[in-house]
Amino acid sequence: MRSTRNRRRAAAALVLAGVTGLMVACSEVAVVTPTPSPTAAPSLPPIGFNHRYGNNPVAAADGFELERTLFARKDYWETALATTPIEAGYVDRANPGAVTTARAAVTELTLVIASEALNTIRSFLANGHPGQLSYCTALLDSLRTKGYTGLNKVTVYIYFGEQDRHAVITWKQGGSYDLQVLDNDLKGTSINPSPSSTPFAAPPTS
Repeated sequence: MRSTRNRRRAAAALVLAGVTGLMVACSEVAVVTPTPSPTAAPSLPPIGFNHRYGNNPVAAADGFELERTLFARKDYWETALATTPIEAGYVDRANPGAVTTARAAVTELTLVIASEALNTIRSFLANGHPGQLSYCTALLDSLRTKGYTGLNKVTVYIYFGEQDRHAVITWKQGGSYDLQVLDNDLKGTSINPSPSSTPFAAPPTS
């Protein structure tokens, strides 16, 4: 179970990297520590954050919080966020004003959600396309309420397992959300919702 979860998390990180142009090394990384020069000026350490959840400190924190919120509701999704411009999110998260400014400066947001939990997948599919779109737009609305007020483009990628890209949702300023299902809702497979599957009770809210 742990190895499967680790592989799934690595896959989610790679998806985020591919979408945002990040270069994430997954294996056989050689770390070389140069001998410091006696005359080298001291420098501040880089701002640390978990690249699994986002492409900068603010995005990573918001991605992690969203995932924890979903898990608490027993909606078992793994999540990751990428925001543009990426440099806007490189602020001290202990400074509320800086975080507020960082979120407001974001113009493009990409959300990746992925699950291998059978009940989560079946409940999501049982919503039908309107319900799936409503569920995901509610996730985006919860992010908007955090202060992402300057968005002009949004993309959501939905994955089932490590290989099935279920759907893509796109939005541009002045337009409406568009859902494109890529796997025919897994019809004809063992994952396709059974008669006993029920939709999520309601779209998640913050």
